[in-house]
Amino acid sequence: MVEPPKADFAIRLPRNGWPDPADGRYTAVRAGNSPVLLPSMPVLPPLRIVLIHSPKDVDTLPFEEAIVRAFQGGKEAGGYLATGEDLGIQLEVFATAPPTRAAETLDTFCHTLTIVLIDRDLLDKGGDALWDWLADCWTHVDGSNGRHGMIAVPFEERLGEQFGAKRAALATLQVRPVQELGERAVRPTMLALLALHECRVLLAGGLRQTGPVGTPTGFLRLFISHAKLDGLPLAQALRHQIQSIGWLRAFYDADDLPPGANWQRELERGVGSSLIVMLRTEVYDSRLWCQKEVRWADEYATPAVLVDARTALNHPAASLPFDRIPTVRIPDGNLMRVLFLALREGLRFLYFQRLVEESRRAGQLPAAAELRVFSFPPSMAALLRACRSLSPAAAGVPRIILYPDPPFGAGAYEAAQALVAAYAPGARLATPNTLAATTGAGP
Repeated sequence: MVEPPKADFAIRLPRNGWPDPADGRYTAVRAGNSPVLLPSMPVLPPLRIVLIHSPKDVDTLPFEEAIVRAFQGGKEAGGYLATGEDLGIQLEVFATAPPTRAAETLDTFCHTLTIVLIDRDLLDKGGDALWDWLADCWTHVDGSNGRHGMIAVPFEERLGEQFGAKRAALATLQVRPVQELGERAVRPTMLALLALHECRVLLAGGLRQTGPVGTPTGFLRLFISHAKLDGLPLAQALRHQIQSIGWLRAFYDADDLPPGANWQRELERGVGSSLIVMLRTEVYDSRLWCQKEVRWADEYATPAVLVDARTALNHPAASLPFDRIPTVRIPDGNLMRVLFLALREGLRFLYFQRLVEESRRAGQLPAAAELRVFSFPPSMAALLRACRSLSPAAAGVPRIILYPDPPFGAGAYEAAQALVAAYAPGARLATPNTLAATTGAGP
């Protein structure tokens, strides 16, 4: 593997009003062929979850477990929950008021979602400090213009009324009674799903609009890719499950393609801006439009999950680019597990993109840089599309294609660098760590 060039930290600039390169308040970056120093500000972590409940009430413990599982993953799938890796999102659980003021607790992250489980024990033993903190928290959330969020779940209707009576500000918070989360057995999972979805909405709100005007930002829509020959019943069941959850939206080609539209272009646009759920039934791989949707998802680098619904014992090697897509099986018909994995994957994508956006704000990336950001190591097809979408090289406008660590392995690294050099000369292909290590070096 070709090693990236070593960092050149001995940057010397004329002292004609430029800051001292040794000043830690500035970050050195390269704009074209010229090193520049940008003001360096703290990079805020993208997301934090604050969960408040009484651990003495056993009724709330399954909800805490489901929320922790949603963000920190687990080795084994269980019940309605899918397995997965730790998303790396900070989650803190409190039974009393957090030690810092509400505004400070929320604003030390780009976005904070506060979840309050309201039971009798919390109401009886919460104390004035907790109610003051929650009132300040809600006031700050309400005035944050969508930066932060708050979910309050009373376990009985009268508990919600008593919660609102604790402080005047809390009376204006619309609570979500636990009964609205469905049957008792699925309520913890439904709250975990809601938390994942709300976090996606918060992160998407902090991203720049990069596509055409009117194009959804943040892959918040669900696109169900299926073969009508044998996947229609499963697709309709999943669509019904989604529609029964009021805060989820589905893109479904049978309903959402307007008459008179170019349906092929609308399908491609839908794939390119959505979270894709691929229902891989026996004939899925052989259907032309399923193949197109899989390849579009690969080229546009959209988040996707694969539902392996095949029943045969043996299958030939796949010819479609499924390698980077997490897979779930539902032999028990558990569609909630599909949604759980899908929202986790969508959140993982958004988390990295929001981290890059925050790094730009903090001066670790040049504000004028033209970025193409992947939330996974891109395929050659995705990399080619990214290169072709970049503007021609211009003085003072660095072009960077960024993907998460670790870097490509041997062979893939050289091929990716050669592709970028051929189709976007002067652009840099890097991960956050290699970009930091090569500050001041050439492309």
